[in-house]
Amino acid sequence: MKRILKAVGWFFFAIDAAAMLFFLSWSLTASTRDGELAYAIFFLLFTLAFVSVGGGALLISAKRGSILGLWCSTLFLGIPPIIVASLRISNSL
Repeated sequence: MKRILKAVGWFFFAIDAAAMLFFLSWSLTASTRDGELAYAIFFLLFTLAFVSVGGGALLISAKRGSILGLWCSTLFLGIPPIIVASLRISNSL
C-alpha cells in the first residue's frame, strides 16, 4: 500500500511540477494588456504553493513511512490535476 501511495503521490507531484513550469513560461511571455500577466503570476504562485507544500509533505511522509501522511499529501497533490481533468471532460461533452 505504501508503494502505491508513493508512486501515485510522485505522479501527481510530476503533473503539478509540469503545470508550474507551464505557468512560469506563461508568466515570462504574458503581455501586460488586459491583466494577462496578473493571471499568469497568480496561477504560478498558486501552483508553486501546491508543489512546495504537497511535495514537502510527500517527502517527509515517504521518509518516515507514515500512511496517513502519504494519503494526505497524495490527496493534496491530486486535487489540481483532477479538477483540470474534470473541467476538460465536462467541456468536451
